[in-house]
Amino acid sequence: MSRVVLGIVICFFAFVSCQDEADCLRITTDFANLRFYKIEDNEPDTVDLSMLKPLGSDSVLLADTTVSSSIRLPINPNAESTGFAFETEFGIDTLMLSYGTSTRLIAEDCGIEVIIFELEAVRNDFDSIRIVNDILIEDINEDIRIYN
Repeated sequence: MSRVVLGIVICFFAFVSCQDEADCLRITTDFANLRFYKIEDNEPDTVDLSMLKPLGSDSVLLADTTVSSSIRLPINPNAESTGFAFETEFGIDTLMLSYGTSTRLIAEDCGIEVIIFELEAVRNDFDSIRIVNDILIEDINEDIRIYN
């Protein structure tokens, strides 16, 4: 009987020792998913973007693009706000987002995960805007609705 118990214990420790990789599953993201809608009927809208740039940068995120689904906007986790300029045939519209950040340790081998929360549009030039999700989570495909 003791040999059976000893065998089970040895098998258990052998199995556990093979499980040396930590589960590094991250659920948050540092991208906000934005979608355009028609203000008249709340239907998805197609927008022709001449250029999409982060404010205060020479980088161009998108140029000469027709947007018919969502845009993933990069959010700076090292700041408390991020802004964007949307250039269309009607002019330039800006969007300034503010947010809080915190971190959590996933596992010692995995490092930390940055959590972006309390997403808020503090300035925009669009007809209307609605924050649908104020915590940026990878599996959610719509965080911000912009109505034109």
